[in-house]
Amino acid sequence: MIKRRLIQTAILVVGLVGIALAVAESVDQAGETVLPAPETIAVAGVLSLVAITASARAWVALFSDLLVSAASRNVIRGTFYLSQLTKYVPAGGLVQATSQLTLARAAGVPLRRAAVAYPVSAVGAVAGGSTLAAGLAFATDLPGWVRVIAFLGLGMVVFLHRGLMAWVLDFMHRRWARVPGSDQLPTQRDILIFYVWALVTIGAMCAAYTVMLSSLSDAPPLNVFCAFAASFVIGFLAIPIPAGVGVREALLVLLIPGVGTGPLLAVSLALRLLSIGAELLALIANKLVARRYPVATIGVPAPEETAAT
Repeated sequence: MIKRRLIQTAILVVGLVGIALAVAESVDQAGETVLPAPETIAVAGVLSLVAITASARAWVALFSDLLVSAASRNVIRGTFYLSQLTKYVPAGGLVQATSQLTLARAAGVPLRRAAVAYPVSAVGAVAGGSTLAAGLAFATDLPGWVRVIAFLGLGMVVFLHRGLMAWVLDFMHRRWARVPGSDQLPTQRDILIFYVWALVTIGAMCAAYTVMLSSLSDAPPLNVFCAFAASFVIGFLAIPIPAGVGVREALLVLLIPGVGTGPLLAVSLALRLLSIGAELLALIANKLVARRYPVATIGVPAPEETAAT
């Protein structure tokens, strides 16, 4: 328990430092741009909160056999919220992934399970983003090859098949013994539940961006929604870049022609700040909810839930 608290404290400190740097940079840049209308920012704030809570539930879904109590599920959601704060430091993607696995392990999730669940979550997130980005196939103002690639993104759902994941894992396991085997994979049902939550997560972020940009531009909402989904996928894959900052904005400029760089950047900055606020709020709310539960043990029902059954 002491070791777990020390790990959480260290990651919290690192995360808060990264957030401070991200906020300072965002505020400086925001001072040079026209921000979206206040009412759209309010709506986007709610959507940002929906996105982070859905993302946490997606992560929890991959451990349904271990998280058999409300208390244990709340603990893992808390570790997820805390890990998100570290994506704003340099090499953010790598630091965030490491902290997410470390915190899950400290909370009681077997390391091999967490190590397999993370790439599964990455595949699910890319598949979710690619699904929502496929609507760019109908954006007639984009080059034909871009529309074709967007449509082909629907094929990413094939990689959600557990059998295919198992084949890849076992292939790697035979060559590198330290790679966990396919027995550590979540069930097919859990993988699909993750995908559904990923659609909610990314869809909420796309909607938040679309709503705010509508106050600064008359760009077609569907195009903006799908373009942000595509930018999410590319930014997510740009692992060394903190929160994909810069990469997403560059892609948005290419995918939303006719809209100046200023409005696109202004909305991106606003969404970044709202996301940071939503992550902090979700973390605090999770800590408050945790007070309702006894100390959770992964894989063991809480006392009152055992009695109820």
